Amino acid sequence: MNFNQLSYWPALLLAFAVFLFIVLVLEKRFFGFIKTYWFYQRSFFSYLSTLLFLLGLGGLLFSLLDIRGPEKRIKAEVPHDRTIILIDTSASMLAEDVKPSRLQKAVLVAKHFARKATGHQLSIVAFAEIQKKIVPFTNDIDLIDARLDSLKNLRNQYGSSALSVAIQESIQYFRESDGEARGNIIVFTDGEETAESIDLKVPASVHIALVGVGTERGGRIPLDDGRGFRFGYKKDRGQDVITKLNEKFFKVVTADIPSAKYWLANTYSLPSEEILNFFQAEKSKGMNQQDMVIKPVLMEWIVVPSLVLLILSYFFKSIRIFSLGLLLIITPIRAQEEEAPVLSPEVISRLDELKEGNLNRLERIKLADDLHKAGAKEEALALYQENLKGSIDKTIPAEAYMNYGTALLEKGEISKGINLYQKLNESLDDSPESRKIQETMDKNVVSIFQQQEQKKKEQKEKKDKNKEDQNKDQSGSQGKSNPQEGQSGKEDKKDQKQDSGDQKKDDKNEDQKKDEKEKSDKPKDEEKDQDEQPKPTPPQKLPAKLKQLMSDDRQLQMKMIENGTRDLNKRKSRKSKDW
Repeated sequence: MNFNQLSYWPALLLAFAVFLFIVLVLEKRFFGFIKTYWFYQRSFFSYLSTLLFLLGLGGLLFSLLDIRGPEKRIKAEVPHDRTIILIDTSASMLAEDVKPSRLQKAVLVAKHFARKATGHQLSIVAFAEIQKKIVPFTNDIDLIDARLDSLKNLRNQYGSSALSVAIQESIQYFRESDGEARGNIIVFTDGEETAESIDLKVPASVHIALVGVGTERGGRIPLDDGRGFRFGYKKDRGQDVITKLNEKFFKVVTADIPSAKYWLANTYSLPSEEILNFFQAEKSKGMNQQDMVIKPVLMEWIVVPSLVLLILSYFFKSIRIFSLGLLLIITPIRAQEEEAPVLSPEVISRLDELKEGNLNRLERIKLADDLHKAGAKEEALALYQENLKGSIDKTIPAEAYMNYGTALLEKGEISKGINLYQKLNESLDDSPESRKIQETMDKNVVSIFQQQEQKKKEQKEKKDKNKEDQNKDQSGSQGKSNPQEGQSGKEDKKDQKQDSGDQKKDDKNEDQKKDEKEKSDKPKDEEKDQDEQPKPTPPQKLPAKLKQLMSDDRQLQMKMIENGTRDLNKRKSRKSKDW
């Protein structure tokens, strides 16, 4: 297990540290403000939410390092989108039985094919006795056009055709560039093979398209000087050489090689579309399984737990909202009309001063007393809890502690309220004011217990009434002889029928909604399938400044090919075929 982008970890660590510092500072300020002005302590779930959020975010940042597993060998389908254009430049291609000449016709068809072969990586190779790679694999259409134009005026008057060797060398070129022999070869030639026998060993993953240029009637091979003036025609043993299209060669090659096919380009029709369709059909057949070494991506091991942590952090952050929603679902809702407490302008102004932090402890306790008298019991209790902590402070009026205990009793925290009353009672003396406070506390305790007993009695009465109603319902259902009960039974049946009819209508409406959703989802899936289909890459173009260099390169390419064949002709015997 390793990481493909391990060099990025210092930057990611620094970014996470800066983000962590910002989050902690902002949360400290926020919850400090809440505690100061709203008297709420930060809960355990809030701490847990922040921890889970930071862990989830850290996991997502960690996954950017691109975690990979150990190397594995798999079988993968490899398409064949590379094509070599082989152009015969031997002397027989100078014949003019196809206007303007066989070579210029071959260049014209090759340029048309290159324009149509969108998505193919093309390479151009010119061959006679030797072959020359003019363009390596590219999809630059301007470069391909310029190099093909350099072959139009080539006058290779003493070059023979080593077609079998050129095809074998092209297969080797596939191996050198990709490690395996797979792709397409399109050959423009007249079939005048120099070798006596044809022995081609073509793998099944290489597809060959042969384009025959010439006519069966044939034509003479013209001889021109360096200035373009014609001084005669090529002769062999005193007679003009007549070169003809050798269709037998094409038939032998296509018979020996299953993935080969030939066309004749002796008319105005250009077979580019047919050749591309042939390559596409052979490509679909040859989507063979190739051994490939990969490192499987294990990013999901980190991403999925990180996403779960982020979801949990949001859940714990909003746990009060979720718990309130569950309570609303589980428990019945009862409408209770409660009057909002009415606060005097003086109390409201002191609340504003409290928010600004301008009230001392005694003033805050006095404000809590006023809020308790006005009916804002929760706000008063929050202020009491904030300012009356610990033991009884004799510098604070005893009425404040009594009001605090009363607020606890009214909220339902009876044990806390009674304990506070006991502490306050122990700290009081025998003064008349202290006796009044004690009497008030005794009355409050008695009234609280009376209220509890009254609630218990009401609950018992409700239970008894419910039992009596159930017994009456059971006895009424059993007594069928009563005509009135029979009528009520009929009415109940009618109501049940109406309810069942309403349920059926609701079920129909739900079924119709589901069908509409399924219909609306189907075209979306089809659109996704269409979008996922790979689009062919458009041919790239070179800048206009390089076109001048391409035109200058034509003469250089012509000289290199002509010089190579002349050197070979000096070493050949006169009996060998040189067209």
